[in-house]
Amino acid sequence: MMRWLLVLLLALAWPGPAATQSMPAGVELPLDVRMAVRVLNITRIQEVQREISAAVEFTQRWSDPSLRFDRITAGTERLDLVAAEAERRLAAIWQPGIVIENMIGQPRAQAVALSIFHDGRVVLIRRLDAEFRVDLTMTAFPFDQQRLALRFASQRHPAAEVALLMTEFDMQFSGMERAFSVANWDAGGLTFRQESFFGWNARPYSRLVAIATVERQWPRYILRVFVPFFALMSLSLFLYWASDRVIEQKARAPMVFSSLLALAALSFTFEASFPGSISLNSPIATMISLGYFYLPFVLLTDAMLTSKEGALARRHPALLPELRRNVRWTVPILFFGFCLLLLLLAADRAVRIV
Repeated sequence: MMRWLLVLLLALAWPGPAATQSMPAGVELPLDVRMAVRVLNITRIQEVQREISAAVEFTQRWSDPSLRFDRITAGTERLDLVAAEAERRLAAIWQPGIVIENMIGQPRAQAVALSIFHDGRVVLIRRLDAEFRVDLTMTAFPFDQQRLALRFASQRHPAAEVALLMTEFDMQFSGMERAFSVANWDAGGLTFRQESFFGWNARPYSRLVAIATVERQWPRYILRVFVPFFALMSLSLFLYWASDRVIEQKARAPMVFSSLLALAALSFTFEASFPGSISLNSPIATMISLGYFYLPFVLLTDAMLTSKEGALARRHPALLPELRRNVRWTVPILFFGFCLLLLLLAADRAVRIV
C-alpha cells in the first residue's frame, strides 16, 4: 500500500512536459498560416548521399486578435523585432511551430525577424543555412534535372487547427535565385504542392512542399565523359578497317584486352570524378557495360572473318570478303547508334520529369 502511495505522489509531483502557448482566442479554426518560400543559395549537391546544402528563407503570416494594439498610443503601425529580441517575443506568444521536416540536424546559421501589426497580423521570417535530405536520381546523368523538395509542416497542430496555405500574394514573395554557388548546375523554377499526412494518433496534418528544380549543365560533361569513352570504343574501327599490314593478327587480341583494362580504369575515374554516375543506373553506366561485351565481340568476329583456315573460309571463300565489308559498317553503327539512342532517351526522360 505504501509503495502505491509513493508512486502516486511522485506522479503528482512530476512536472511533465513544458506547456506550449494555446491557440489564439476568437479565431475560426483551422487557422490559416500563409507561407512564402525563397531558395537563396545551394552550395552542395551530393547525389549518392541524397543530401544538399542550401540557404532557405520562409515567411509565415497569420492573425492573432490578442496581439492588437492602439497604433495611435504606440505611435507606430507595427512592431519590428529581430534576432534574440524576436525569439524572446516568440516565446511569449502563440506561433504555428513550422519546421522543415527533411532538414538534417541543426542549421549552421539562422536568422529570425518578427513583425506584429496593430490589427493582430503577424509576419515571421526565418532564414536557415542547413543540410537537407532530398530525393535524387542519376538515371539521366548528365542530362538530369533534379527536383529538390523542402517539406514544411506544423508538427504541433493538426490540420483541424492549422492549415498551411500559399496564395497568389505569397507567390510574389517566393522564388529562387538564378545563380548558385554549386558548380555545373543551373537554377530552374520553384513550385509548390499542398499535402496532408497522418501524424500522432492518426490525426491528419497539413504540409506545404516547395520543389526547387535544378538542371545539370550537360555540355560541360562532353569533353570529360563522352569524348574519352567514344575515343576508346573507336578501336573497333581500327580492328575492322585496318589490314594485316597495319595491325598484325597476333597484335589484335592484346590491343582489345588493353582496351578493356582502359575501359575499367575509365569507369573508376568517372565514379571518382562524378559520384553516382557508374554505381547507379545512368546512361553512361549502361554504355560502359555494353563496351565490355562490344570489344570482345569485335575481336571475335574479326578473327572469324579474317581466318583462312576455318570451315566457312574453305566452303565459301568468296563469302568472307562480303561479310567483312558488311560487318565493318553494321556492327559499329549499331553500337554507336544504340549509345546515341540511350542518351536521347535519357534527355527526353529528364525533360518529361520536369
